[in-house]
Amino acid sequence: MTIACAVAGWCVAAALLVELRRRAALVADAAHELRGPLTAISLGLEALRRQPAARRRAEALATELCRMEVAADDAAAASRGGRCSGRSAAFDLKQLLARSCEAWLPAAARRGGRVTFDWPAGGAQVRADPRRLTQAFGNLLANAVEHGGGEIVVRGRPANGGVRVEIEDRGTAPGRRARRTGRGRGLRIAERALGQAGGRLSSLDRPGGGRVAVAEVPLDRSG
Repeated sequence: MTIACAVAGWCVAAALLVELRRRAALVADAAHELRGPLTAISLGLEALRRQPAARRRAEALATELCRMEVAADDAAAASRGGRCSGRSAAFDLKQLLARSCEAWLPAAARRGGRVTFDWPAGGAQVRADPRRLTQAFGNLLANAVEHGGGEIVVRGRPANGGVRVEIEDRGTAPGRRARRTGRGRGLRIAERALGQAGGRLSSLDRPGGGRVAVAEVPLDRSG
């Protein structure tokens, strides 16, 4: 009886291992198949950037393409049991946020809302993986636009030796019902990405409806 139970246990474990390997191979295949379209889109955006009338929009869309690229890298790394490594660099966070806001303007307008970018101070130089911060703020904006549906206000300013960014959705646009399902996953991804940059994320309900996501990122002090 004991031998039979042991054999049965080994059979179950072997079957689970085969299934895990099958799923890992599917993830790796999906990540591989993303590469071609991502390359084609990237080349198309580069061509648009050379056209003055389309440059601003192309640069905004490039921020979302960046999210796709890091997601593809994560998928490829996940098939090997890990996550893709970061590439730290110094860059202007204000510029990154402005482009992310621009990218989400059409989606907000389609839902009867708008995105307002408010940054009264100058630039904010940070040192981190720009792809991860693009991922973080892209998810926060997506949550605000898709699950709030009304007016979105993005505020940024230096605070406490770092940068404080508030992404506020002011509730559902008239005639629309807010969709809250799925918000939690985006917040988890954003929190993890901000943590890799040495930052942190908090979220709270807004009086009268809506939510505010508060992201804090340290400034680059290396210079």
